[in-house]
Amino acid sequence: MKKHYFLVALFALALTSVNAQFVDDMESYTVGSPISQDWWTDWGCGGGAGCAIMSSDDFANDGSKSGYVPDDGTTDAVLDLGNKIFGTWYLTFYAYVPSNQSGYFNLQGTVPIGGGEWIMGNWHFNELAASPGIGEIDSSPLGQVFFDFPMDEWFPINLNVDISLGMSLATCELNIAGANVLPAGTPFTDAGGVIPTSLGGIDFFSIDGTNKFYVDSFVFTDNVAGTQDFASKGFSVYPNPVNNILNLQAKESISNVAIYNVLGQEVYSAKVNAMTSQVDMSQMASGAYFVKVNINGTEGTVKVIK
Repeated sequence: MKKHYFLVALFALALTSVNAQFVDDMESYTVGSPISQDWWTDWGCGGGAGCAIMSSDDFANDGSKSGYVPDDGTTDAVLDLGNKIFGTWYLTFYAYVPSNQSGYFNLQGTVPIGGGEWIMGNWHFNELAASPGIGEIDSSPLGQVFFDFPMDEWFPINLNVDISLGMSLATCELNIAGANVLPAGTPFTDAGGVIPTSLGGIDFFSIDGTNKFYVDSFVFTDNVAGTQDFASKGFSVYPNPVNNILNLQAKESISNVAIYNVLGQEVYSAKVNAMTSQVDMSQMASGAYFVKVNINGTEGTVKVIK
């Protein structure tokens, strides 16, 4: 029971100790109503239907609800990520684009949004409903980047932004639908090298009459919940979210690994005695887990999404 209380408290701390650090499965909102609370806002259009993201039960990645960006051409919903200027930040969410429809969003450097800072330009999914299963980022630091994604099914979007050396040296890694679209170490700028003010937020805009897509299962967090001593061990865990194999790596020998679910129940335990380890999580249920690691006597806990 003590384990349960400790891990629940740790989970709550991870979600509340830093501005705009959260998990949102979209289940707490009223179907058919606009969402303008917590980390959800808009780009100056006043909230309400036709501006804010809408709660929908048409499709859901988990539970029964998701967020819906319609084809009205006016919805301009914003996910506030807290204007991060230091640290390492991890964002994951799922998207669903129906057949003959498109999706669109852009990263913004500051929230509330004024004149706008389009980090990497425009992010299209089946632009104008003319390229089914093809996505595009039109101003990444690698130039125009195309990627594949599935229509009519949920797919993950995973963005890792490393601002540990400040915004001028910030890098990112982007994975969409299981494919590495921007490799680790990619500068966090646009194609012209413009450095954003911060990691501000995401603008989900109804860009045209074909725009109709859904989003769900948001997780925004700093990667490691542990002590500074633990962070100095160079520990990393990937991929996160994980489907099958979870990789663990450190600069020093990992002694033990234990995984707990959100009820505090231990679902995995192993002695390692190596700087790398792998855990098969393929048979574990979807949800949040806490990976507790001991590295030469120093312990830390990492939150992982399955």
